Amino acid sequence: MIYVKLHGRIGNHLFEMAAAATLAAHNNDQFCAVCHKDYKIAPPDSCYVWDFIQPYRNNIYRNISILESTPDNLIPFQQKGFKYNEIPYQKNLLLDGGFQSYKYFDEDIIKDLFSIPADLKKKILSQYKEIFSSPVIGVNVRRGDYCYIPHKLPVCSKIYFQKAMKLFPKNSRFVFISDDLSWCKKHFKGDNIYFLENNDPLIDLYAQTLCTDNIISNSTFSWWGAYLNPNPNKKIIYPKPWFGKYAQNNKSDVDDLIPLSWIPIRNRLSFSMWIKAKKLGFLTKINLLK
Repeated sequence: MIYVKLHGRIGNHLFEMAAAATLAAHNNDQFCAVCHKDYKIAPPDSCYVWDFIQPYRNNIYRNISILESTPDNLIPFQQKGFKYNEIPYQKNLLLDGGFQSYKYFDEDIIKDLFSIPADLKKKILSQYKEIFSSPVIGVNVRRGDYCYIPHKLPVCSKIYFQKAMKLFPKNSRFVFISDDLSWCKKHFKGDNIYFLENNDPLIDLYAQTLCTDNIISNSTFSWWGAYLNPNPNKKIIYPKPWFGKYAQNNKSDVDDLIPLSWIPIRNRLSFSMWIKAKKLGFLTKINLLK
C-alpha cells in the first residue's frame, strides 16, 4: 500500500493523490490518503482539512480511501520544491509533499480517477445551459487569500486576463469562474461575457473542464480545471511568473509544473506598491488591482 498525506485544499490534494495513485498503479499496488483530524488549512479558511473534504467524499474523492490516522511503521518520502524527483518505490511508503508536477502521474490514470461524475456534469449543463450551449472559454480568477500574500502568490492582474483573452478570436465567448465575481463584473463587461454564479468549489472546478479552452490563474485549483479539460485541441493560457518574489523554498522554477503546450502570458504587478503598502502598515488585504 502507498499512503499520501493530504495538505491544503482541493487543488493540492489532487496533485498529492495523483502521485500516489500513479506510483501504486505502476507497481501493482494500491494507495490511500491520510488526513488527520487535526490537520488545519491555512488562513483565511482556518478549518480542518478533514472537515473541508467531507462534502466532496462522494464526488471528487469518490475513488479514494481516506484514513483518519497514519499507520505505524511506514517509510517516509518527503518531496520539496517543484522539480520532479523520481519516487523510489517501496511497500508501505508514506508520501509527504506537494508533488506539483505533471511528471508524477499518468494522464490516463488520473483523468479516469478524477473525471467529472455523470450526474454532476448533467447538473452543470442544465443549470448553466445558456453558458455551455455554445463553445465558451473558461477564465478562472483566483483572488481571495492571494490578496493577503502578493509577495508569495501574486494576484493576476486585469491586464493579464485582457491579454490572454485577445489570443482568441474576436467573437469568442468567455465565462468567468471566480472566488471574487464582484471584481470580475467590475472589470469585464460585454454580450460575450458570462459569470458562473455559484458558491460550490466542486462546480467551479468541473465547470472549467466543460469549456473549450482555459485561461487560468496561478493556482493548483485553476491548474486542475484546465488539465482535466478533455478537449484534445484546448488552448491553455497561464500567468508568468507563477510565484511572487519572496516565495518560500525557491519555488521559482515551475518547468515541471506547467505542461509544455500551455502558453505563458506575463503577469505584471506593481510589486513596489506592495512594498509601499507594507511600509504604511497595510499588511492585510491590499487593493493593488482596482
